[in-house]
Amino acid sequence: MKTLREELAEVLSVEDEAKRADAIAKFCQRHSDRLPLPGEDSKFDKAMWAASEYMNLSKKDEGIVARVTERLLAQSAPAVEKAVLKMRDLVGSARETAIAAWQEMLAATSWQQMVPAGALRGVGAQMVSLGTFQKDLGGANIQVNLGWMVDQDNLRILVQAKDAEQEALPEVELRIKEADRGVVFSRKTNQDGAMVAPSVKVEPGKYQLEILWNGQTAETPYFLI
Repeated sequence: MKTLREELAEVLSVEDEAKRADAIAKFCQRHSDRLPLPGEDSKFDKAMWAASEYMNLSKKDEGIVARVTERLLAQSAPAVEKAVLKMRDLVGSARETAIAAWQEMLAATSWQQMVPAGALRGVGAQMVSLGTFQKDLGGANIQVNLGWMVDQDNLRILVQAKDAEQEALPEVELRIKEADRGVVFSRKTNQDGAMVAPSVKVEPGKYQLEILWNGQTAETPYFLI
């Protein structure tokens, strides 16, 4: 008796692309109760992607896709919530874990950490630093330094934007967005390519920084104040 992978390999060996797509559809119908989930089998994923170019979904299939998508989104919501960094963890006993989580979150969104997070220092009030991190965006190199004044619930933000020739880029916009309230602060870099916001008052909430340049957008992970 053929295994699932052996039968799939046989289906994929069909040379005619339209016939192969039809064979894949029948394969899926026969084994609907034990097909691999997206991401579990790269060979199967590629086969389904290729087949989709030669077949239109029926109304029934569209309904199935919609239900599966809704279920996956519902399952992913708790994971997204867990990915929000709790800034106060950087002050307490969970500091090292919080630093590692923040760095992983930055990497997952293609930000590169330049100066590590977590440095505490006194500047009239206790400050937690999320470090300095950078990202290339549409030919611009964006560097962001983010700090949180713990006792005052103020954010301290420095932005430096340069082009490929290391020339300053003005008019690069930084926004602070709160998950429920939207944009609560916006400012652009000056002629030196810099933007300085030493004290941005924020209420308790879930925030992220958003950089806009040349029609493109880059967002940091969310952090919870």
